[in-house]
Amino acid sequence: MLELPGCKGIYYLFGKDTKSLSITLWDDENALTGSHQAADRIRSETSAQQQMEILGVEEFEVLTRQLKD
Repeated sequence: MLELPGCKGIYYLFGKDTKSLSITLWDDENALTGSHQAADRIRSETSAQQQMEILGVEEFEVLTRQLKD
């Protein structure tokens, strides 16, 4: 995913109940929109390899960001 143009980062979270969540961060809405086809393919391949079901895909806008070094 990081090799796609405009991808700033990815978080992959795995819960105790075997659910997982991935969060990708993009330069802007154009980069996100341009990634849809490749992201769909990557999600399908990854979920098949890990024998997991994709429950949904949603998009959100980052309103604020605070990270500690």
